[in-house]
Amino acid sequence: MMELKKVFLLFVSSSLILFIAECHEPSPSPFPLPVSSISSSPDQAPSSSSDVESPAPAPSSSAEAPSGLPLLFKSMPSGPRNPVLVKICGTTDHPQECLASVSPFQTGESDPVSVLKMEMQALYQGFEKAFDKATEISEHPDTPASIKMCLDTCLEMYDSGLIDLQDAISALSNHDIDKLKTVLSATLSDIDTCDEAFMEESDTHSPMKEIDDELTKIASNNLAIANALLRSKQEGHSFFSVFQ
Repeated sequence: MMELKKVFLLFVSSSLILFIAECHEPSPSPFPLPVSSISSSPDQAPSSSSDVESPAPAPSSSAEAPSGLPLLFKSMPSGPRNPVLVKICGTTDHPQECLASVSPFQTGESDPVSVLKMEMQALYQGFEKAFDKATEISEHPDTPASIKMCLDTCLEMYDSGLIDLQDAISALSNHDIDKLKTVLSATLSDIDTCDEAFMEESDTHSPMKEIDDELTKIASNNLAIANALLRSKQEGHSFFSVFQ
């Protein structure tokens, strides 16, 4: 009977050791991250595979496609929208993206100048996220040299875009709408230059293409609102009385 108990205890101990070993088996490394993986908080990087969100399932044909900028910003919050904000974003070619990008920066003000400042802030943050992602891809050991060369151009252009936006903020503060339009147009050129660097390389797909597309929409919206400000200033429209 004593020998039977010893055998049973030996069996239980062996099973417990195997169970503990399986529980402590390390998780696979999530790196390299997919190109489209951009954290909503640029300073917070995933530390383990459990921190990386699984890809969202493709929406069914009956579901409404989400609007906004999924790589750079979260989807728009549900609920009633400010009618003045909707009107201002309606002057752009990408009104849904305008609403989605200004949403994180809303302070309660909805006059045209405040909305433009929010959209400029969204573009600034977008350039920062794009710069971080391009750096991450460029520094990965598996990234081909040809891609790294193109990414060097993108990094230079994203940095140029940040400088252009600083000039735009200064121009807006000085009510210099002509200069504002010039520097905001330059941000579009910065993004295009990044894309063109990859187009010049045959059979080379830009890993920044989807991000650049979203940046282009925000940059276009900034320019559209600035153009509306200029037209209203020239016409003396009371809606833009801040410049009168």
